[in-house]
Amino acid sequence: MDNILKKAFFGIAIILILIATAYQIAVLYQGDDSVTESILNGYFLTAYIAFGISVVLALLFPVLQIISNPKGAVRTLIIVAVAVVLWFIAKGLATNNFTPEELEAKKITAETAVTVGAGLIYTYVVFGLAILSILYASISNIFK
Repeated sequence: MDNILKKAFFGIAIILILIATAYQIAVLYQGDDSVTESILNGYFLTAYIAFGISVVLALLFPVLQIISNPKGAVRTLIIVAVAVVLWFIAKGLATNNFTPEELEAKKITAETAVTVGAGLIYTYVVFGLAILSILYASISNIFK
C-alpha cells in the first residue's frame, strides 16, 4: 500500500510540475508585457488543484492512521487535548495592555490584542516544552 501511494504521489507531482512548467514556458515565450490573463488563470488553477489535493490528503491520512493504529491514536488525541487545554490557559493569561486610543491607532480591537497575546504565550510555552523534550531526550540517551 505504501509503495502504491508513493508512486501515486510521485505521478501527481510530476503532472503538476509539467503543467506549471508549460505555463512558465508560455509566459517566457510571450514576454512580461503581453502575459494574458488566461495564462495567469492557468497558474492559479494549477495551484488550486495542488492545494486541493494537499487538503484532501492532509485530512485523509490521519483518519487512515487512526484506523490502522488505534493505540497511537489515543496518544495523539491526548496530545491534541493537551494542546487545546494549553490554548485556553494561554487565552486566560493574556490581557489587553493597550489604551483605547492605541487600539484605534493600530486599527485592532481589544479581543484581537488578547488573541495575539494568547498566541505569543502559547508559542513561548510550546517552544519551552520543545527545548525541554530535546534536553530530556539527549540526557536519557546518555544513560542508555
